[in-house]
Amino acid sequence: MKVLNKLSHPGSGWALGFRSENKWIKTFNGLIKFNGKKVKSDTLFDLASLTKVVGTLPACFVLMKEGSLKLDKTINYYISNAGWFKNPSLGDVKIHNLLTHTSGLPAWKPLFAISNEPTVLHANVLQTEISNQRKRLYSDLGWIILGHIVERITNTPLDQFISENLLNPLGMKRTFFNPISHNEKLNCVVTEDCGWRKKLLQGIVHDENAFAFGGVAGHAGLFSNLDDIMIYMESWLNNLETIGLQNQAIKVSHYFQSFNGLPAYGLGWRTFPSLEFSGVGNIEGSLGHTGYTGTSLWMNIDNQQSVILLNNRVYPSRLDTCNSINEFRIKIHQLCFDQQLTF
Repeated sequence: MKVLNKLSHPGSGWALGFRSENKWIKTFNGLIKFNGKKVKSDTLFDLASLTKVVGTLPACFVLMKEGSLKLDKTINYYISNAGWFKNPSLGDVKIHNLLTHTSGLPAWKPLFAISNEPTVLHANVLQTEISNQRKRLYSDLGWIILGHIVERITNTPLDQFISENLLNPLGMKRTFFNPISHNEKLNCVVTEDCGWRKKLLQGIVHDENAFAFGGVAGHAGLFSNLDDIMIYMESWLNNLETIGLQNQAIKVSHYFQSFNGLPAYGLGWRTFPSLEFSGVGNIEGSLGHTGYTGTSLWMNIDNQQSVILLNNRVYPSRLDTCNSINEFRIKIHQLCFDQQLTF
């Protein structure tokens, strides 16, 4: 703990889990909010973009296993009229391009300023202009489309499909979208004092576009706690065998996409080397992901090591905390993998 206590961090609190030598070690620091309850093992954090790899990616794997989702099929195969009258057309983009952030889609657009009707928002995303070049550009929009494709294939709401096919089988009982509907507001770490929504966000998804989708989207929206994410990462260290997705998990390593020295992406996961300012650290042979609210996951399957960091760096404001959370993440990840943390 001496090393941890010397590390400054943004936000009001954090939860940290580290797995090495076949055992998990966990610790907590800070409060749900200033002058609030202490962060504990069951405290819920807004996972932000970790939703992509904790929810949407394994949902896609389930459909890949069934054969109803194929990496080499185009968006138009699943959703007709995507990119209609556009050249190049989004409809010609393949599923593996969405998963590896090589679709040509921009990173983001302010959907929340357009509508709060999912049908309108999905139609808008599907008419987004794409780049002629399939360069690597991290895109929320691609994962919104993936979540929509899951719903179209299964005729099931995304949150329900993820719960029934991933969270429940793994025993992740406190991982869900829209925690207020589960009477969990007071167990959630606060995020931002949001000027747009004119309230301090607690149990409400921080991501504006996910909020516009009703709190459920392929790119963001999940809330979880340290205990549940430990279950999830343990399953990944075993190639998702516990839920029968080992063949799909192994495919991750075969789809790395690297461009001009920028970080490579497998299916969903970022991998070494990470040369951009991403806050995931340079840990060779590892996979990881980060979330805008301050969360991160990092693992080395060969060494059976994993780091989980849950944090609310956007509290009370997102301003001026990007650098500090990136520095904090990198130090935490590297110290854990080097086994230099004292708990």
